[in-house]
Amino acid sequence: MRTKRQDKYPLYLNAFINAVKGYKDSAEQDATKVILYGVKLINSKPEVEGYNETLSDFHLASAIKEMMGELTPAQFMKIFPIEKDFKGHKWEMKDYFYTMDYIKTMDANKPIGESILEFLWEYTNWDITNFNVQVMCYLSALRRHEGHLNMMEEFMASQGMDTPNTFKNNKGQALYVRNGKPVKIEQSKPVHLKLIKDTKKAQSGATE
Repeated sequence: MRTKRQDKYPLYLNAFINAVKGYKDSAEQDATKVILYGVKLINSKPEVEGYNETLSDFHLASAIKEMMGELTPAQFMKIFPIEKDFKGHKWEMKDYFYTMDYIKTMDANKPIGESILEFLWEYTNWDITNFNVQVMCYLSALRRHEGHLNMMEEFMASQGMDTPNTFKNNKGQALYVRNGKPVKIEQSKPVHLKLIKDTKKAQSGATE
């Protein structure tokens, strides 16, 4: 079933193409419209299954992210205003205040540059949140096409959970099969074990 957002895909595609043409034809044209309609385009595109189309979409999203990196935080906020959500503390989620506190650690008039990936994940705006999710979906789909586990299943297995496409050897190491050969999954060490270990070290040092 198509969503209302997907129904707008042809409109955003046409707007994006016109924005790219305008950007190429005018030396004074900034990338604002290309970025805006690029994000709208990615967010509204119906789900695809083929490897080549998924790879093409991922490259497009990556190009848009690169253009975002040329913006300053002040310019970015004009294109994608921070959501006026002020109750993040209640649900322990990002909100307007969280994002503003993060941006205050940056130079508002200096290009975001290589920090764009972190910036996007710290930003509170539904278009940007959906864009981040789409990029992760592309990565996960590309991994599946290449014979790997999808990212969620690999994460679950790394936490010691059983999943449909993984198994464990006699040492408890999680593995999956790729191209007929077993592939090890790096196990994540539980945070509480590290805390206990560090606490014991501190206590030991205190008694010496």
